[in-house]
Amino acid sequence: MVGPAVARRDLLKGALAACFFAFARDGKAEGVPRRIVSMELLVTELLLTLGIAPLAVANVPLYRRLVAEPVLGDEAVDLGPLQEPNMEYLQLLKPDLIVMAEWQASGLENLRAIAPTLSLNSFPARTPAVQHAQELLRQLGAVVGRERQAGDWVGRCEVAIEEARAKLQSKSLPPLYLCRFNQDGRHAAIFGGNGLVGDVLRSLGLTNAWQGRVNASGVASISVEQLAGNPHARIVHFDRGRETDLAIARLAESPLWQALPAVRQNRVTRMPVVYPSGGVVSAMRLAGQLAALLPAEG
Repeated sequence: MVGPAVARRDLLKGALAACFFAFARDGKAEGVPRRIVSMELLVTELLLTLGIAPLAVANVPLYRRLVAEPVLGDEAVDLGPLQEPNMEYLQLLKPDLIVMAEWQASGLENLRAIAPTLSLNSFPARTPAVQHAQELLRQLGAVVGRERQAGDWVGRCEVAIEEARAKLQSKSLPPLYLCRFNQDGRHAAIFGGNGLVGDVLRSLGLTNAWQGRVNASGVASISVEQLAGNPHARIVHFDRGRETDLAIARLAESPLWQALPAVRQNRVTRMPVVYPSGGVVSAMRLAGQLAALLPAEG
């Protein structure tokens, strides 16, 4: 009998074979692609994780602000917005491969005239998000000749999460709201479901206080007063620099914020930003930061 893990690997191999067939049929790529362009934040993280410096990247400033690690070097060419790259410049670069997310594919079909393209499914659907991120890394690693590096990082991710889980087991922790405050001081993006943040929480043995609906990437927009839903929860929010500073300043003037049980009982933690739709490095960073920053609570 074939187990689910083996079946999944077989499906992945089939998908990779289809990718290679598409490259060969296109006649524009021979062997392992070297000059690779990234059109999406997760793709950029995956390439850098594999030790590949992309030739060009869509929206370099956004990557540095929202993802940050692995670090994107100054040599990367900025192609502009994710959905409106500089086509003329891209043609001059003559890439071997352009990698994007599936959600971008229909709007970027014209890129196929420049180079072979590969689209990755960035949404985990029913697969646990961390496992999905690991599979994406292996998929991309096979295409770009970095299978060993992909396997190494999958192993490192599993070890990092297990180490963080062990540290957290010694603490008595309440449920957690993980969110990002809007600078208007009235709303927040909250994370849960089967997104990367929600799955990391589950993997660490932590309880997500948000049990409401989320979208395909595991995020929902809420009003700040909804953080009162679980009066015992701790609020953990991502630090996005000036945007967060403005939000906190406005929240400090809000009676609704001041009335929240977590605020009155000093159960609010500000955490360095982690990309909530990221890959294995983002998952590792989130696990490590939660283990390091969450105080023990009796």
